[in-house]
Amino acid sequence: MTSPAISIDRLASAFDATPPGHLFHYTDLEGVKGIFTSRTLWLSKFTATNDISEIKLAIEHFQGFAARKARALDSAEGTFLRKAAEQLEGFRRTNICLASFCEQHDLLSQWRSYGNDGRGVALGFNCARLLEVAKANGLRLLRCVYEPAEHERISASLTDMLLEARRAAAPADDANLVASFNDVFLRVAPVIKDHRFGEEREWRLVSSPVAFDHPGIIAVMKGNQASVKLTVKLTGDSEGMSNMIPRVTIGPTLDPHNVSDAIDVLSQRNGFHISDIGISEIPYRRIAE
Repeated sequence: MTSPAISIDRLASAFDATPPGHLFHYTDLEGVKGIFTSRTLWLSKFTATNDISEIKLAIEHFQGFAARKARALDSAEGTFLRKAAEQLEGFRRTNICLASFCEQHDLLSQWRSYGNDGRGVALGFNCARLLEVAKANGLRLLRCVYEPAEHERISASLTDMLLEARRAAAPADDANLVASFNDVFLRVAPVIKDHRFGEEREWRLVSSPVAFDHPGIIAVMKGNQASVKLTVKLTGDSEGMSNMIPRVTIGPTLDPHNVSDAIDVLSQRNGFHISDIGISEIPYRRIAE
């Protein structure tokens, strides 16, 4: 468990932002069906995301900062800081899961990456309801940080937090401090992104470290791929029509009206009230294979 001295709460100012009224989750048609029929959102272990280099970017940035900082410290503190930075290389052992959202409801890069190359759907989540789900499940809804100057400030805050905790603790607690720091860092790392992706204006729902025996953890094996997911209920099974997903945008597919009709039936059959179903205005069509 994270100690009070090393806590993501102390970094809140780095991510302080009020989410917009809606955030959009791009997915394929199978994903849409799964969300509506199960009334559940699946968060993926961060090692299964499309681009694991995002995590490595955060680690490499912090390691570079820590190395520079360590040179100005005494031998013991410098060694401790370098070791804390080096151990982040073992990030695969930690079960932190996430789901991605975008402020834009019709963005070509998102259709290509997450919406089955345009043949998918962007589900518009009600952010007030999404924050309720986050609070009930120990999750955080964090905006992604793209600017290098902000990355530097976050690294400085993490370093200060770690050193303050060590100065207040006995040297024998070094291992526990490093473990606590690891958990906090890996909850921050998924929202540190390269500035060239800034147009996405992405937010992420991020879990704390989850044990393998957590009741919401499942293993997914499909084709040649295997992954770990955390299932999070969006609504109660007995709840009436939900306004959790009031907006939907159909991707730039060849048959958007058929998709719209199917989603209308699927959502109503499973207790979701959609007030606005729109169709992408992007003039993009995937070339038939």
